[in-house]
Amino acid sequence: MDSKKIFLLPIIISIIGHVALITVSSMVDLRDNVKAAELFTVRIAQSEPERAEEPQKEEKAKPVREKIQPQKREAKPIPEGGREDTVDLGSSDMKYAGYLATLKKKILPIWTSAAAYKNSEAGVVVILMSINADGSLSQLLLTSSSGSASLDQGTLDVINAAAHFNPLHAKYELSRLHITASFRYQ
Repeated sequence: MDSKKIFLLPIIISIIGHVALITVSSMVDLRDNVKAAELFTVRIAQSEPERAEEPQKEEKAKPVREKIQPQKREAKPIPEGGREDTVDLGSSDMKYAGYLATLKKKILPIWTSAAAYKNSEAGVVVILMSINADGSLSQLLLTSSSGSASLDQGTLDVINAAAHFNPLHAKYELSRLHITASFRYQ
């Protein structure tokens, strides 16, 4: 009987120790280095385009922001049995990281708004774009307006200018990928 206790005692202690270790480790967040969704940002003060003429010293009244209705480009229905997924452009999801990085590289060089520089406008535009498996832009939707018609339209124009995107990787097994993106003008 004593020999059984000698072998059982370390096993029981080990099980209790492992349960305690698993419990404590589940309380620790190891994602300290994961970035929150990043926004595209245009800093108007830093990247203002060159002006051909000297600015006038007269004070101009600030432009009144126009209210803009969300614009829609209706998506075609996906084929029967097709799959869709939605992701944020600033997502750190490793599944789509490569595709999203390529998408950002295509959008960034185009993304400027001369009207924003001229009017010193600021705001955040949030859009939803849907990309078909072949890389074509299926839908473009303004989901949150900046309050400025020129910023909103400029952002939609950038996405339209950047489209046709790379085809979705076959490993995704998707018919369409919906991507939410935020563009911050400041």
